[in-house]
Parts: sequence; structure tokens; C-alpha cells
Amino acid sequence: MVTKRKAEDFIEAGEKSPELPKVKDPVESYIEGLPAWKQRNLEPKRRGTQFRCSDSQIALLQVAALDQEMSIQKVLERIVWPALEERYGTGETTDVVSPT
Repeated sequence: MVTKRKAEDFIEAGEKSPELPKVKDPVESYIEGLPAWKQRNLEPKRRGTQFRCSDSQIALLQVAALDQEMSIQKVLERIVWPALEERYGTGETTDVVSPT
């Protein structure tokens, strides 16, 4: 015998959409696997800074950029950020290391 309560439960169960398993975005998965400095390179840029250098240092950067087939900005990003993070941490308040 079908009671009114059983019928209402049946109808209510049919109205609910089934919960699909959450699929992780493949781009997110890829980005999470990158080193921290590369992940931060993908963040939106907010401001720049002047980086003073001599003519010979500029020439050295230009040679490095040509050799690596990338911009001077990319050369600096790939050298400066990993070195700073290795020495001082990622900049998060929980892992900042004081210089010794």
C-alpha cells in the first residue's frame, strides 16, 4: 500500500538533481604542479619596479635573452624569483625566512 508520505518522498527524490562528482579543472591541476615562482608568474601583474644596471649588464641580459629566445623580462623572472624564494621563502607570512 502506497501512503501519501511515501508518494511525497518519491516525488521529492525525483525532483532533486543528482549530485555529479566534482571534476578538477585540468588547467588548475597543471598549474598546481608548477613550482611556486611559475605559479606566481601567472598571477595578474600589479606594478613594476626600476632595475638599474650598467651598459655591460644590459648587454649581458640581451645576450642571455637572445640565447634563450625570450624577453629580458622573462630572463629576469626565471633567475630573480627562484633565487629570492630559495633564500627568503615565497613571501607568504607563514614561510618568510629571515636572512642570515
